Amino acid sequence: MKKRISGFLLILPVVLMLCAGQSANASDHSALQEALQSKYQFTKTGLDRIRITQPGTVLVIQKEGISGDLASDMTFLNNKIQNGQVAQAGGFGAFMQGKMTSRDLKVGDKVYLFKVEVKSDYVQYFVITCDTYDVNLHGSTKQTRYKALLTFELGKEFLDTASADTVEKAVDAVIAPEAEVEAASTKSVDLGQTPAQVEGSLGRPDKIIHLGAKMIYVYKDMKIVFMDEKVSDVQ
Repeated sequence: MKKRISGFLLILPVVLMLCAGQSANASDHSALQEALQSKYQFTKTGLDRIRITQPGTVLVIQKEGISGDLASDMTFLNNKIQNGQVAQAGGFGAFMQGKMTSRDLKVGDKVYLFKVEVKSDYVQYFVITCDTYDVNLHGSTKQTRYKALLTFELGKEFLDTASADTVEKAVDAVIAPEAEVEAASTKSVDLGQTPAQVEGSLGRPDKIIHLGAKMIYVYKDMKIVFMDEKVSDVQ
């Protein structure tokens, strides 16, 4: 009995050290998860995930290959992302679902974010479509949304030292916030810009009119007037 107790006492410190190490790692990733979650406003839905009770952050699909299943289903199609590339959805959800009830999300489709989790070597984003779609189930047509799980396999070494900003940057290549996408696609012309700067924003004009020190770039829906190689007016 004494030997068994002695052996237990020898093992106990090792167990406690392992648990302490695991707690520290969990705490580190917990802090990262909390910081990452603070960057978004999560959407709240009804129990069937069809009714939106509180809209949150809208993300825009940036890559092809993401599949979703019916919002009301218990299982999730797990879309794995490695190095910014989407692999085919797999896991138990893919086994349970078929093309009759799944949907391929397209680039430009908008989704709500309703959950983010950070694990030891990957980050998971749970999303649901902003739009509803007609689906035929058991002979009747109903409106539904589609949900998807995106697993970003970033690696333990990366996540152990990553900040919320670096994780968000990796995620944005696949699903980016709507506000950022719209800002990136907005083309503007400012007074004082050079012809090269205007072409960098709007592309080559349909016509160029030279009038001495005055030059006019003619586009389909506007005219840019330059005086001495600087934008002076937009018509």
